[in-house]
Amino acid sequence: MLPLTILGGYLGAGKTTLINRLLAKPPAAFKGKRLTILVNDFGAINIDAALIEAHEGETISLANGCACCQLQDDALNQLQQLAQSDTPPDHVLIEASGAGEPARLAYLGYGIQGLQLAGIYVAIDATTLAAKRRDKFVGGLVHRQIGQADYCLLTKTDLTDDQGASAQSLLAGLTQAPIAHPSDAVLADMLTLSAARELPDLAPAAPLFANALFDTMSFTAETALDIEKLSDLLNELAPKLARAKGHTGTHRLQLVGARYTLIEAERRAPELVFIAEKGKLDLAALATSLRAFL
Repeated sequence: MLPLTILGGYLGAGKTTLINRLLAKPPAAFKGKRLTILVNDFGAINIDAALIEAHEGETISLANGCACCQLQDDALNQLQQLAQSDTPPDHVLIEASGAGEPARLAYLGYGIQGLQLAGIYVAIDATTLAAKRRDKFVGGLVHRQIGQADYCLLTKTDLTDDQGASAQSLLAGLTQAPIAHPSDAVLADMLTLSAARELPDLAPAAPLFANALFDTMSFTAETALDIEKLSDLLNELAPKLARAKGHTGTHRLQLVGARYTLIEAERRAPELVFIAEKGKLDLAALATSLRAFL
């Protein structure tokens, strides 16, 4: 059976950081085995160029035997092909959208011959848990994500005053699932624990779909954005954005909540994605502002 692990968690909880760690240094217990990771966005995955053996279309093959593939709209067919391949990987890990429920991806793979759900891991940001769980727009989604977890990974504890102690105490009151900091040993478990399990029950509440909770806007252009003007705008709007990421033409942008980074990168055409809670920000006006910075 091909084990399938789902990695979920709210926007900016650190899922991509965990995947980068796995790609850069797969656990020793997984040595000699092949991992396929399905991700929503290649642009957010910082793969060391020295590791890349080949990049063909929507798949990046790494020298360590791992493969990183863009998660397709037809993910069901993608999982079927992996499970029925003549040379299947030893494990599949899917990064679930931060704006969705990880268990829905688990249901997608349920019933595919040769595929077995190994577990649902949910990354939880220690710095925002207390506020997000009470948020009238996304609190329900955060609770649903936590409730669907087999294992909770408490991230960003180093950014809290108490090393995440209060967040861990709060989380313990919301779930029966084990809570751990994402150490190398815990990440190894994601790829080596593959006991069969039952799917979580999604029936008690109506599905929480991303388009009902969030507004999104994609911005593209042919010339680079003015970084100083963009920084001023981000300083103003960051608290109203749930997530933003992409390339400005000269820098890579990563924004989570009120924190953002702009890291100098190779020059290319700008391509940015902005996500805000429903009705919280006029994204059309934001796009107009961005166009003025070209």
